[in-house]
Amino acid sequence: MLICYNSWMDIIYTFALVLGVVFLFLFSIRKFSNQVSRVAGDRFKTTMETFTKTPWRGIALGAAVTAILQSSTATTVLLVGLVDAGTISFFNSLGVIFGANIGTTITSQLVAFNILKIAPYILIIGFFVDRTNSRWKKYGKSIFYFGLVFFCLALIAELIQPLSNDPRILTFFSSISNIFIAILVGVFLTVFFQSSTAVAGIVILLVAQGVLNFDQAFGIILGSNIGTTSTALIASSIMGKQARRTAVAHFLFNLVGVIIFLPFFDLFVSLIKLIDGSVAREVANAHLLFNLVNTVVFLAVLKPFSRLISRLVRDHKTAE
Repeated sequence: MLICYNSWMDIIYTFALVLGVVFLFLFSIRKFSNQVSRVAGDRFKTTMETFTKTPWRGIALGAAVTAILQSSTATTVLLVGLVDAGTISFFNSLGVIFGANIGTTITSQLVAFNILKIAPYILIIGFFVDRTNSRWKKYGKSIFYFGLVFFCLALIAELIQPLSNDPRILTFFSSISNIFIAILVGVFLTVFFQSSTAVAGIVILLVAQGVLNFDQAFGIILGSNIGTTSTALIASSIMGKQARRTAVAHFLFNLVGVIIFLPFFDLFVSLIKLIDGSVAREVANAHLLFNLVNTVVFLAVLKPFSRLISRLVRDHKTAE
C-alpha cells in the first residue's frame, strides 16, 4: 500500500482510516471473547471457581484466560461479577488479577514476533470452518475473530507505515518528551479505547515503524496498565463490597506497581537492552518483565495488601 501525504487533509484522512480500523479491532476482540465464553459455556465459570484456591493457581488461571480472551478487561469484569455473586472470594480473586496483567502481554509478544503475516490465513480458515458441518464448526467463529484481531493490526501497520518519515507526525510524537507524559498518554488512550490490548498492539507497531522510541512506547504501555482498570471500577460501582474491593485492588496493584517501578526505570531499561532483538521486541519484553516483577513483589505482601483494600473499601452504611 502506497500513500503519499501532500497536505494535512491527507494525514487527517489516514488517521480517520486508522481510527476506523481500531474500532473494528475493538469489535473483533469483543466478539472473540464472547465466542470463546459461549463455546466454553458453564465450564468456563466452573474453571474460574476451581482454579482460584491458591494465589499461584489464580495467577496461572488469570494469565491463561486473558491470553485466550485477548483482553484483560474481559477477564477482570468477569472476575468482578463472579466475586459479586459470591462464587469467588475477594482474596482468591487477587491471584487472577495479577495473572491477567501477565496474560495481556501475549498480544505484544505476538505482534513483535510478526504474527500479523499469518493473520489473513487464520481469518480465512475460520471463515470456512464456520461454514462446514463438521464437529469443528463451533470453533469457526472463534478462529475467524482471532484472525480478525491481528488482521486489523496488519491493516493499521500498512496505514501508519508512511507516517514514519513524515516530519509533521514525528514532531507531534516528539512532544511525548518524558516518561510521565507517556504514562498519561497511555492512561488516556486506554480509557478512551477501553482496551489495553489495543493500545499495546498499536504501540508495538508504531515502534516497529520508527514513530515512537523505546522510552515513549514503554511509558504509554505503563499508562495502559493503569487505564485498563477503569472498566472494572465502573462496573463494580453498582455492585457489592467484595466486588468493589476486587476492582480497587486491580487499580492499586497497577498504579502502585508503576509508582514503585519509576525510580528503577533506567536500570530496567539497561537490563532489557541486554536481550538481543529489535526495539519492538525490547518493548514487548519490557511489558512482560515489568508485569512479572510486579506480580512477584505483590505476592510477597499479598495478605497485607488484601487487608489494606478491605480497610479502604467498606460498606456504604456500615464499617467493618
